[in-house]
Amino acid sequence: MTTSLKIDHEKTDVSARFVANGARLALKLLAVLAVLYTLYFSQTLLVPIFVAAFVALFSSRLVRLLAVVYVPKPVGAILVISALTGGLGYLFSLLVEPATRWLQVIPRLSDKLASEMGEMSKSLSAIKESVMSGSSGNSDSIESAVDSTLHSAVSVLAETTASFAIQVGAVVVITYFFLVFGEELMRHVVKARQTFSAKKSTVVVFQAVQNDISHYVLVISLINVGLGLATAGAMHLLGVEDALLWGALATILNFAPYVGPMLLAVILTGVGFMEFSSWGSIVLVPGAFLVLNFIECQFVTPTLLGQRFNMNPLLVVLWMFAWGWLWGAVGMLIAIPLLVCGRILATHLDLMGRWVGVLDGGYEDDGIAATEHHEAPSES
Repeated sequence: MTTSLKIDHEKTDVSARFVANGARLALKLLAVLAVLYTLYFSQTLLVPIFVAAFVALFSSRLVRLLAVVYVPKPVGAILVISALTGGLGYLFSLLVEPATRWLQVIPRLSDKLASEMGEMSKSLSAIKESVMSGSSGNSDSIESAVDSTLHSAVSVLAETTASFAIQVGAVVVITYFFLVFGEELMRHVVKARQTFSAKKSTVVVFQAVQNDISHYVLVISLINVGLGLATAGAMHLLGVEDALLWGALATILNFAPYVGPMLLAVILTGVGFMEFSSWGSIVLVPGAFLVLNFIECQFVTPTLLGQRFNMNPLLVVLWMFAWGWLWGAVGMLIAIPLLVCGRILATHLDLMGRWVGVLDGGYEDDGIAATEHHEAPSES
């Protein structure tokens, strides 16, 4: 009887532990879903804040340098923001015309592709004729549909432009307040800590995180600008029109590793197809960029940033696609800086323990071999 009661009690404990573990897992899943839901629907609010924080991180050093020569912090922040916005605005004005011209070339590219594909072009022509013949009696409805589509496209474009302008204005304003009042806010946080050791640890962690993140953002921005200049120079030497446009795209898209360069390689393939007639010259256009990108990925970035900023490529791609799903193109561009910031915070604050090593992008074969040799049981 006692044995039977003991077995029943053990079964009850196992069932209770199973239910408790299931409840904890369900709560964690609900928390993850709540965070994703919040991020998805708060894009308009959070994107300007995150972008402004990154801009303030690498430009705060310029404000401090101006303060050394007795330029007040508010004035220094205005000067830095004005220089950044003025430079970006001037670059944008230079790129608008060539970008518009290449967008107008897209129909010609499709026609050229169709003419080069032989049998496929005949199939496309047959499909076109069948569609046009089936709709010959409804020309009025087709015209009205086209007009409606154009009106809708213009409305969407106007709405998107207005939203983009508002977000750019928000980024400028928030960046100014980050530069002027960010350190003051941190000082108040330090004062709020109770003990001297807590105050000291807060200052040390804050300075370490700020230095690491600002170092990463500044260095990766300079690397991407260098890649853009090299790409523009290569395109100019190859005789490709609007080399500055492709250099600017290389700079922007390289903030999304792997995915961005692949996209630009596809675009440059189309550019080469429009610019040249021989396949050797066509392939040379994206090939030159891919060579430059390979040098940047394998030599320049690891040398300047070191292994502590190296990330697992699989996690990088999955992370970018996740943020692209949440926040679109902007999400993909800021995904890697966010991942690096998360890793730096997790390392300094010990939020993940040894699990932070999962993010590492490489390992030492000798170290693993030594570990395996050390852990292997002896044959004696």
